[in-house]
Amino acid sequence: MSTAKEWSNPSAIDYYSQNRHEISDLYPSETVFLPRVLFPGAKVLDVGCASGGFFNIMRSYEPNIEYTGIDLSERAVELAISRYPEARFLVTEGFGLPFEDDSFDIVHCTSVFNNEPNYQEMLQEMYRVSNRFVLTDIRLLKGLGKQRESIYNIQFNGKAVEATVPYVVNDADEVAEFILQLKPKPKALRGTGYFHQVAKEAAEADTPNEDVCMTVLLLQKGDLYGGPTTLDLKDLPIEFSVSEK
Repeated sequence: MSTAKEWSNPSAIDYYSQNRHEISDLYPSETVFLPRVLFPGAKVLDVGCASGGFFNIMRSYEPNIEYTGIDLSERAVELAISRYPEARFLVTEGFGLPFEDDSFDIVHCTSVFNNEPNYQEMLQEMYRVSNRFVLTDIRLLKGLGKQRESIYNIQFNGKAVEATVPYVVNDADEVAEFILQLKPKPKALRGTGYFHQVAKEAAEADTPNEDVCMTVLLLQKGDLYGGPTTLDLKDLPIEFSVSEK
């Protein structure tokens, strides 16, 4: 689903123009994998780049990267181009990415899956255009059974509610199984994260859990020769039923 209009509202634009541009703005879980996958000359695709803050964050870790950011908000992309003219920015969604297979060393996506019910199609596209890593976050719970969707208010800096978007929580084992079935089979799946209180709006919408696992996943793309998938999910505060494949 497209939420371009919702994320183009003034409070969202203002928030991301002022926040999430520095390493100090990252959550601790976001600092685990990102500096490990960046390397000199890396080609990076940032899905849901907003006003381009992660370009500055990434080049603070590794100055020599080739960065492309995409976002569905024209206003956000305009701000990104103005602020970071040395990077490349495009207005497009995460579905049907306009890039060839294996175009990027790293495909990065933060916050998008938390508000996108159809994470599978987008994740497949991100995996397709990556040749090494996909790094993304997603809300998970153990034993959820099926995806749970409520609402989230776009309301930053104490301003009035301007719009609502989905608030999505996914079943941990379903997500892991889906990832393990990607083609070619992933070489590794690693994770880190923490429990966090459910957003107020989601709780009021009858979400039965008080906390969800804010999860960061790192997928290492496999090759046509196959082989087992290494699972390293021990740093997550939930247990998975899946095993190495």
